[in-house]
Amino acid sequence: MRMNTLFNKLFFLIPVGVIGNIIYSIVFTDHAVMGSVVRYSPAYLILALLLCIVPWFTGSFRLFIWSKFLGKDQRYRDMFAIAIGAELGAAASPPVVGGGPIKTWMLMQRGFSGGAALSLTMLEGFEDALFFLVMVPVALTLSSAWDLPVVRSSTAGFGHLSFWILPGMASAVLLTGILVAFHRSKGITERFPRLCRITGHLRTSYHEFVETYHNIVLKGKTVFALTMALTTIQWVCRYSIISLLLLGLGIAPRPLLFMALQVIVFALLTFIPTPGGVGGAEALFFVIYRSFLPPETIGIVTAGWRFFTFYLLLLLAAGLFFLFRMSPKEAAPIP
Repeated sequence: MRMNTLFNKLFFLIPVGVIGNIIYSIVFTDHAVMGSVVRYSPAYLILALLLCIVPWFTGSFRLFIWSKFLGKDQRYRDMFAIAIGAELGAAASPPVVGGGPIKTWMLMQRGFSGGAALSLTMLEGFEDALFFLVMVPVALTLSSAWDLPVVRSSTAGFGHLSFWILPGMASAVLLTGILVAFHRSKGITERFPRLCRITGHLRTSYHEFVETYHNIVLKGKTVFALTMALTTIQWVCRYSIISLLLLGLGIAPRPLLFMALQVIVFALLTFIPTPGGVGGAEALFFVIYRSFLPPETIGIVTAGWRFFTFYLLLLLAAGLFFLFRMSPKEAAPIP
């Protein structure tokens, strides 16, 4: 996707989403609660702002560490730019796509081979998934939440066949691509030379992909432990924002439970087709969290959570992207 097309989508998305959140807050929030927002402590807002941007620094540092491990001489600020670009890409794409393609493309613009760029993008996803697989059961156990109806219905949904249809289709497409890459039929070679050039690139990328992971398994255990620590910091910060918002409203939060529930929200968000899950994220949050929040506050909490975890990040990322002067042709380099 060209960067100018990406920005056109985002500049339409941001104001519409923010206005929608404001309307949503007014409709679903008690007037007394709206009045209490005026007296909201600035300290909680400032801390929430700091927590929402921490993932940029940890995510880019993870990328920087792995690039050094692979022998790439990259600047941290360039990896930071890639993290921002991926954030924008995720906002302009359906959640099932995310910012992975943009991140892979920007890494290739910085001199990474296709296989290495794809492997780093997938490695980040693997680190995130591993953290969630550990954090969610621990959080639900410590908060004694396994028997809650919303938790039982959500976890049951994960085990349903339809939940895995999209990931299964994506895996099938990837497998098909690999099979095509290794197809060496002479007849196809003669009839479709362009296809053969493409499959040649795919073969090369596949070998680079395998070699990168083989190198990580053999020599990257210490680096992996460090990046997993950064991954933990990253998601704990982002998923703690809602607890800060509740504290500012005088509501006692349940930090561990609310962290686990946000993982469920974002997992279900995969099936929302709108860019960045706009509209769907708010609806899912409302449905899952309404049992744990006072009815008169659910509107303002939903809007505040979505603002700090999505729309504010878009505004900041778009500003930084222009500040770094990334052109559509050369998005990653920063003067």
